[in-house]
Amino acid sequence: MILRKNPRLQPVFSHNFNLNYTLNGEYFIDLYYRDNGQYISYLVFQDNDNLTLRELKQNIQASRSYGIDFTVSKSIASFWDFLAYSSLFHEEEVFLAEESGDVEVTNSFDGFYIYLANYLNLSADGSWTAEATAEYMSGNIFGSYVREATTNVTLGLRKSLWNDRAVLSVRAEDLLGQAMGRYTSRYLNQNNNFFTQPETQFVRFGFTYNFGNFRLTDNERRIEKDERARLGEN
Repeated sequence: MILRKNPRLQPVFSHNFNLNYTLNGEYFIDLYYRDNGQYISYLVFQDNDNLTLRELKQNIQASRSYGIDFTVSKSIASFWDFLAYSSLFHEEEVFLAEESGDVEVTNSFDGFYIYLANYLNLSADGSWTAEATAEYMSGNIFGSYVREATTNVTLGLRKSLWNDRAVLSVRAEDLLGQAMGRYTSRYLNQNNNFFTQPETQFVRFGFTYNFGNFRLTDNERRIEKDERARLGEN
C-alpha cells in the first residue's frame, strides 16, 4: 500500500436541509437532504501494472445524501424505557478514477439502519439496572468502497451501592462478532477488498467510587436554579 499526499486539496462547502416533526414528545421524524459538495474523500486505487494499491485524499466531483429518520423514545412500563432509531437513506459520491483514465465514477448505495435500546430497572430501589442494545447497518459507502452489512449486540448490567456512592458494572459488546464488515471496491478495471479486525468483542468490568461530598455539585446546581427562579419572580 502506497500513501500519497495531495497538495491540491481545496476547501469544501456543504448545504443541508432538514424537515422535522415531533408527536407527543415520543415520536420524531426527520426528512433530510445533504449536498456535501466536493468534499475531501479517502480513495484507494489499484495499480494493475505494479500490483499495488495507492491511498490518497481527493476533492471528489460531487457528493450527496438524502433519506428519512424515524425515532421512538418512550416508557413501555414503569421499569422499562425503550428507544428505537431507524433510517432509510441514499448516499453517493462522484470521483475521478485515476487508474481508469480519470473517468468519472459514481459510487452509490441505498441502505437501512436500525438501533434498538432497552433500559430496565430490575429492583424497587433502582439500584439494579440493565441495558440491551442492538444495531444493524445494511451497508454504506466509504470513498470508492462499499461496506457490507454489520450487526452489533450489547448487554450491560449495573449495580449502585451505598446510596449511589459506588457503582459496579459489567458490559459485553459485539456478542455476535459481526460489528465489522468487508469493504469492496468494484468498478471498471478495479476489483479489490479488505477487512479490518479491530477489537470489538470484549467484556468490560467497572467499579466507580465517589470520594468526599459527591452530591455537592448537584446541590449547588439546585440552589442556583432556585435563586434564579426567585429573582425572576421579583
